[in-house]
Amino acid sequence: MSVTRVRVRRERPTALAWAIALCVTMLVVYVLTLSAARPDVVESVSAAPRVTSEIELPPLEGWCVTMAQCDAPEEARLQAAAYSARGAAGYVARLEDAWQVLGAVYDSKGEAERIAERLSREAGLEAGVIHLEADRLKLRITASEAQIEAIAGADATLREQARQLGQIALQLDRGELGGDAARTLCAVATTEAEQAAGALESLPGENRLCAALAEQLRSLAAMQRTLADSRSEAGATLSGMARCAQIAGFLGQWEFQRGLKGQ
Repeated sequence: MSVTRVRVRRERPTALAWAIALCVTMLVVYVLTLSAARPDVVESVSAAPRVTSEIELPPLEGWCVTMAQCDAPEEARLQAAAYSARGAAGYVARLEDAWQVLGAVYDSKGEAERIAERLSREAGLEAGVIHLEADRLKLRITASEAQIEAIAGADATLREQARQLGQIALQLDRGELGGDAARTLCAVATTEAEQAAGALESLPGENRLCAALAEQLRSLAAMQRTLADSRSEAGATLSGMARCAQIAGFLGQWEFQRGLKGQ
């Protein structure tokens, strides 16, 4: 990194300059205090009493609109690339013994069927609907209260952000949301997901449940950061990216919750 040297005229410090210097000094002392106190914080979490609590994960249900079914993933990816610029997700996943090119996921069967019928009629696609669900799940966990709260918070964040991505895509399609606003919303959501993942990862000890949730949060954050950093001005492209992230988040939760129940 290059450094530019600038000659500054010597003057007597003003009251404002002294105030700024004092604030900077206080900030440095505060940061150093936090750094020194961090081991004590970790120790207090480790030593926190363990409690047994029950967490309930609500049922998960969605209807995915599939635009094509392929025998090989390479063929599905080629078709997906053509759809993404038109506002569809073009997300490739193996479901129902085939490689599906998914365009969107809805929490309403009627809405999904309506979109599939329109795609078949107007675009000549062999569109269909795939129903995915995971049963309600009750987890009995023995851990510190901080761990239990972090687990419940992570699941809630994943669900809410997947829902928000669907809303962003819909509002972009309708012209109710501009590209800059969509990118800002995704940037905020990225920070929230990263913070939720960090809360799980900072907990002492190894916990496979925490690790799995943190991985989902990091993955969703990465996809939303890509959307937030996108330079595209096309609403259709942004809505396709939002739907892609939504489907990925939904499928991740669906597989995770079914895995916990052994489905």
